[in-house]
Amino acid sequence: MTPLTPYRYLIHTPYFAQTEEDLQRAWKAMEGIQKSGKARSIGVSNYMRPHIEATLKGATSPPVLNQIEYHAYLQHGDNYVAWLQEDDIQVGSFKGLTPAFRAPQGPLREPLARIAKAHGATEAAVLISWIIQNNVVAVTTTTKLERLDEYAQALKLKLTEDEMREITDVGATYHFRTSFRDHFAENDRS
Repeated sequence: MTPLTPYRYLIHTPYFAQTEEDLQRAWKAMEGIQKSGKARSIGVSNYMRPHIEATLKGATSPPVLNQIEYHAYLQHGDNYVAWLQEDDIQVGSFKGLTPAFRAPQGPLREPLARIAKAHGATEAAVLISWIIQNNVVAVTTTTKLERLDEYAQALKLKLTEDEMREITDVGATYHFRTSFRDHFAENDRS
């Protein structure tokens, strides 16, 4: 019998916790799963800075990843992404294609079309490339084979510094959050 490859586990959301101790207890349970050999690595999802700080207070080992909604219209304020990366917590992005699919009338409409045309790529590939070039893991899903080919374009696409800056700067002028809206004020960019 071939041994199973250990999995990677994430705590999906911090919103179960009423106290910092709840976050720390949950993290200790994750560390126990990892120590037992049932998980190769452990991380979190949808944690904001206070959740991470509370978790780290009781952690033996920090999360390897925090998967958050991250795209040009939600870049997270207060240098949150840079702070995670400086603390060696990899950032994973979900809903990264929001500017193209969930908010297509936003201010990136023209720049994305122009940049995609210049590279002979799709807007989705440009957005995925922007995420990757920001040292963030791009996570997306599809049930369509042609979309997989489209997304694979991002791995070959190298945006220029000017293109990266334009997507970042124009994207920052617009705020659009798709997930957990009930936990954030309307204009909260954290």
